[in-house]
Amino acid sequence: MSNAKARIMNHYVDDAVVATCMDTRLNDEIGIQEWGEELYGLVDRLKTKKLVINFQNVIFMSSSSLRVLITVNSRCKGKGIKLALCGINDNIMEAFKITRLDSVFKIKKGELEAVKSL
Repeated sequence: MSNAKARIMNHYVDDAVVATCMDTRLNDEIGIQEWGEELYGLVDRLKTKKLVINFQNVIFMSSSSLRVLITVNSRCKGKGIKLALCGINDNIMEAFKITRLDSVFKIKKGELEAVKSL
């Protein structure tokens, strides 16, 4: 995995870590698995109690990637980490609404708004 490209890039905004998804499509199983492992590792190492996942680059997500997010949410809850999502385009937001995940996750338009909501 050392030669694999990073699936997320992290930076701080105030006291929150923002993990920006670097892939435009989260639809192949290997890529989703690598993305999930990066997110799980981030949650395990997190020194703060606030995490935002930014989807500004993502134009498509499969149901497998939604399952990864559900697992990330569970891990965050188990560690007392507040989680918010942002940058989700309208097509992907439809999938969140259909699956009712829009009521499970705190979803904001922009990164700063998401950070402030935590």
